[in-house]
Amino acid sequence: MILVFILCEPIRAGVTGTLSGHITNSETHEPLPGVNIMVKNTNRGAVTDAQGFYIITNLKPGKYTIEASMMGFQSIAKTDVYILTDLRTKIDFNLTTKILQMDAVQVTADAPLVRTDITATTHFISEPELRNIPVLTFQEIVDLQPGVVSGHIRGGRRTEVMYLVDGIPVREAIEGKAGSELPNSSIIDMTVQTGGFNAEYGDAMSGIVNIITRDGGDKLKGKLEVSALDGLNNPSPIDDSNPEPDQFAEFNFGGPLFTQKLKFFLSGNIIYPYSRWKDEQFGNRMVVMALPGSYNWNINSKLSWALHESFKITGQYLLSIWDWTEYDNKWRFNLEGLPPRSKKSYRVSLSATHTVSDRTFYSIRISQYNVMKSIIGLVFRSQPDIIYADINGDGIEDQTDWRGYVIAGSLPWWLDHQEIQTMAMADLTQVLGEHHQVKAGIEGTYYDLYKKNVQALYIPTADSNFPQFITYDTEYRYFPWKMAGYLQDKMDFDGLVVNAGLRLDYFNPRASRPALENQLVGNRETWILNYDEMVIAKPKSQLSPRLGVAFPITETAVIHLNYGWFFQMPLFDYLYTNSNYNQANGFSPLGDPDLKPAKTVLWEVSCRGEIAQSTMVDVTLFKKEASNLVDANTFKNTTTNDIYRSSGYTRFVNLSMVNIQGLEVYVKRDYSQNISGKISYTYMIGTGTGSSSFEKFNWLQQGYRVPNDQYYLSWDQRHTFVFNLDLKSPRWGGVNLLWRFNSAFPYTLDLGVITSPNNARMEPTTTLDVRLHKSFNLGKRTDTYVFAEGLNLFNHQNILWVDDTGHPGGLLDDPGAFDYQRRVRVGLGLNF
Repeated sequence: MILVFILCEPIRAGVTGTLSGHITNSETHEPLPGVNIMVKNTNRGAVTDAQGFYIITNLKPGKYTIEASMMGFQSIAKTDVYILTDLRTKIDFNLTTKILQMDAVQVTADAPLVRTDITATTHFISEPELRNIPVLTFQEIVDLQPGVVSGHIRGGRRTEVMYLVDGIPVREAIEGKAGSELPNSSIIDMTVQTGGFNAEYGDAMSGIVNIITRDGGDKLKGKLEVSALDGLNNPSPIDDSNPEPDQFAEFNFGGPLFTQKLKFFLSGNIIYPYSRWKDEQFGNRMVVMALPGSYNWNINSKLSWALHESFKITGQYLLSIWDWTEYDNKWRFNLEGLPPRSKKSYRVSLSATHTVSDRTFYSIRISQYNVMKSIIGLVFRSQPDIIYADINGDGIEDQTDWRGYVIAGSLPWWLDHQEIQTMAMADLTQVLGEHHQVKAGIEGTYYDLYKKNVQALYIPTADSNFPQFITYDTEYRYFPWKMAGYLQDKMDFDGLVVNAGLRLDYFNPRASRPALENQLVGNRETWILNYDEMVIAKPKSQLSPRLGVAFPITETAVIHLNYGWFFQMPLFDYLYTNSNYNQANGFSPLGDPDLKPAKTVLWEVSCRGEIAQSTMVDVTLFKKEASNLVDANTFKNTTTNDIYRSSGYTRFVNLSMVNIQGLEVYVKRDYSQNISGKISYTYMIGTGTGSSSFEKFNWLQQGYRVPNDQYYLSWDQRHTFVFNLDLKSPRWGGVNLLWRFNSAFPYTLDLGVITSPNNARMEPTTTLDVRLHKSFNLGKRTDTYVFAEGLNLFNHQNILWVDDTGHPGGLLDDPGAFDYQRRVRVGLGLNF
């Protein structure tokens, strides 16, 4: 097996695929010009040219029937033709002359097991797979792909992944998290790109997750599903009681509205109460309390209007709302002191697509994405009025008690977060001859960012007289903007496929900063911010080349090569936070609007081939280097003996770098003889000088020596194994098995002054999940189904984190240190 170069890329995604092929005379084997090619149940089609070649662009991903017809020849219709996002599906026809008038002959198209036009690692998740596998959200599907570890794609940070819904981002600008969720039943196609990306994708360095949602069909159709998730093996850590089951409800409904030219689709889901103890929300682990007022619901709605057979307008509205209270084990005996939290995100978008000809189409999209978050906690002006349990029984509150339980008071935290992203983009796709598909585009985004965050941060210092809380108070509002343009050419020479592109990104922070560079020399006693001299932050730009190549080495094996440069601006919170310059003795980090963009260079080499009927294997070697990653750097006046009280400041800087290399082995069996499945193994080594933007800052707080050398990253997982088997029987229903094994994550074991980061390992983790399902036909267009899922079926106790002594849950035995134990989910649904 061989190799493939790869790189991580930016923000927008394609939402359509292409169909092409050659038509020949089955008797003479000569090309047939003038053959009509029709995509059944659509208004799309083409006519072959003098070489018998046809091409149809701008087809939405999905399954189609393609018919070829010509006077004097027997028509042929090929069914089950799958169109995939950003790829060209080739369907050839051999037509036979006819004497009598006959209906079209129907044959099932053989889906290519090894795609020859993929030039980087891309994983496709179909609607049936998303429906049958025992997971709750599409994010869990992402975590099952080779090279993905707890939301980190090929060793990158979680904020280096771009999530797109119908080609438009749904990522928070300030904090970099995915800002929306979707009802699973609204998804018809999903691609996860963990390798190189074409030039049309930007503002990401590790991965692209592109989700395509349904449109309304030709007939009214709908779905209703309800289920309950039992947590009997996951008692509440508050009082060891058995929590009420989480209740799920989901629906979708769509079809024509008055006319076939106007179609709608509406889907939604709700989880109530929103009480999953450990909720994996886009890779971010949090513990949620089971309260009556907690819930999460999501809506996806579309309205499509075909003004003409070649011109279509689509409006979309996405809405996600969360209300919850996050559990903090330190407040176990004073839960009423924890503040309620809320988040609301919605996106309004309008897109227009004009198919000028079979070879040319363009699209224009505009959208506005709003994210609002709040934490309604204590508003304070001095040290918060918090009372701790007397752990050592001496009747005196000291640093020992500060590490224990809070028994009275309220959490001092108030957050108001609002952001508006207004985006416009346009692209043009042109097929030139048989071999070139050229795409060019431009996009721009204008931001309105506001955040007020008032928080009393607990500082676990060794100084018993140092205040246990430092006030962090930031409020800012900024209006940055960015633009990008790209040009790419996909060259297909009947075997050799080349993807070449170039992307230009430009960002203007529209802010100023103190002239810090003038203060880092001389007497350290002068290391105090001086606001008299300000510097306007400079605009940033990056030109990023992308290159991918695929070529066959046998009739059933292909090698892919990929190389690219990727560019991503730091999160806006790192640029603008603490713009009021609250230094707090160096314990309150300052943003820097002049931060440089992070850059990644990635290579990938892969060999993919067929090893048996319906079974293929893909072996990939990859390596990537990322630089200019953000970390917090502290400048302290060390002439003072008390480092905690000395003057100084902390600011975000471009300080860290990482090196990732690994091997992926992926075996996939397409559905055949009632069996399909996947097996993947990932070997990966991740080292660098920083795992997160606060790592060096946290080390300083804890009194450790801040390291400068490379060490294992916090998500450095050496071995990852995923096995998924799907069995179907028309009589008995289906069974889906999902088994995962993950080798141990690193942690930092306290060894005193010689302590180095991530110098020890926790225990490996493993889970087995199963889903059973059975459908019952109730009529011509109606069926019902029932299902049951066992999650972590063998009730294995998996540890998520340990403290610096190796103890799970730390001093207070936090239950959030353990993953879910066995859970059972049962439900039923109706398709109509």
